[in-house]
Amino acid sequence: MKKIMATLATLLTISAVPAQAETELARAFPPIPAPSILVPSEGPGIGGAHWRLSGRMQNIFLWRNDSDFDRTPPYYDAHGQSVGLVGTFFAPRLDIMPSERLRMVAEVELGLNIWSLQDADAYDIHEPGFLRLAMRQLFMEGTFFNRALSFRAGYERVFDLSGLFMGHWIGAATLATAHSWGVLSLTAGQLPDQTHEGVAFDSTNFNADTIVYGLRGDFPLGAYLLSASLWGLTDRQVVDQRLDLMTFTVRLGGLFENELTRISFGLDAGVQYGTTSGRAAGHDERTLAWSAQGTLDAARKLRPGGGAKLLLFANVMALSGDDDHDGNEFNGAWFYSGRSRSRTMLLTEDLFRDRGGSIDRRMSEPRHGDHGKFYLLRSGLLVADLSVGAELAGFFRPFLTAGVGLTMNPENALGSRFVGFETDLHLEFFYRDLLTVNLVQSVLLPGQAAAAFVNRTGDRQSTDPIYQIQVIATMYF
Repeated sequence: MKKIMATLATLLTISAVPAQAETELARAFPPIPAPSILVPSEGPGIGGAHWRLSGRMQNIFLWRNDSDFDRTPPYYDAHGQSVGLVGTFFAPRLDIMPSERLRMVAEVELGLNIWSLQDADAYDIHEPGFLRLAMRQLFMEGTFFNRALSFRAGYERVFDLSGLFMGHWIGAATLATAHSWGVLSLTAGQLPDQTHEGVAFDSTNFNADTIVYGLRGDFPLGAYLLSASLWGLTDRQVVDQRLDLMTFTVRLGGLFENELTRISFGLDAGVQYGTTSGRAAGHDERTLAWSAQGTLDAARKLRPGGGAKLLLFANVMALSGDDDHDGNEFNGAWFYSGRSRSRTMLLTEDLFRDRGGSIDRRMSEPRHGDHGKFYLLRSGLLVADLSVGAELAGFFRPFLTAGVGLTMNPENALGSRFVGFETDLHLEFFYRDLLTVNLVQSVLLPGQAAAAFVNRTGDRQSTDPIYQIQVIATMYF
């Protein structure tokens, strides 16, 4: 059993209890697919038998020459067209273990606080410059009967197998059972919404809430891991437009390694089916959509026992698009979380800090009560990227990423298929697993498919290039 659960954690890239010795709890739940398999969310941690403190602090510098692809000055341009910020955030996590079988977790995030906006002298929470504070995780969990029955409840990170549908921090409860043949887990939770029935506890109900529920199974097959999940979503935020959606995802992962080489891969496929009442001019809208994702991650040492490595990473993500007619009774676009395993910095979510301005999200229509927990790309999207690099001298990790984005249905992007071509030169300097300094130069050559959605001026065909520089210093503990 111990070997099987260790295989589960390795194949899905992150363990249930990161950076600590395997415990009863670590083997009780299926591992959570990481939001990013490149950037860790916490360090090795400090503590004792009954507590552990871990986390990270990050400082970010970012400059981009423009926020869209048209250099034409807008009519009102008081602050210029470039994008720039310097900010800091601190994300500590506290684990309290009353026993080997029980644990409480609290993770908060102070920031991202922008130096030019948040004011350390602001004492009033209502002031615009008051420091930002967010709660990420707040849950308890336990396991009994040799991991045959385990539970987790509270605010937690909930991902489906691919992360393309569910990739949110929400309130949820999970029951799991682990056996020699694998792990089964059942999850139910609520997505926060914009419909509030009342302030007092006795004046709220479930009548206009968004409920998610899912069943997942993980089955080790030697060097492979076969996983499948079925997620349901019921959204009643919008009056007379109830959404019922089912998402089935299957994943095959594999890991092969010897003294010199380590290769892991993952293949994801998903199908969505559901209906939204009254959304198509009073008629029901039917959703039938699909997604696919493939990932390859390889490392090879230059010599036995040596520290130098060659690194290669590749990812392909595809999301189905809608038909040519907006507002009819059929929707073919995938309900997208906005998160993928792509290493592009502009076409998809930034690896280091999600700021919500990636091209895939800006091309999309927000859904989930029209509030934006999910993104629909009516044009569909295919993003393929390749990263090649090395790890040298025990402190330096350079790599180059090239990625391309294409629409699946160009008729929903003013007739254009080309979203853009991106290159990222990434220089990472690191000290053990405690400190990293990343220098990233990104260039995006946009296509007219992206310009149709992103450009703020009247010229929806302008495709002037985007240049971006980031410096990110992160310390882990």
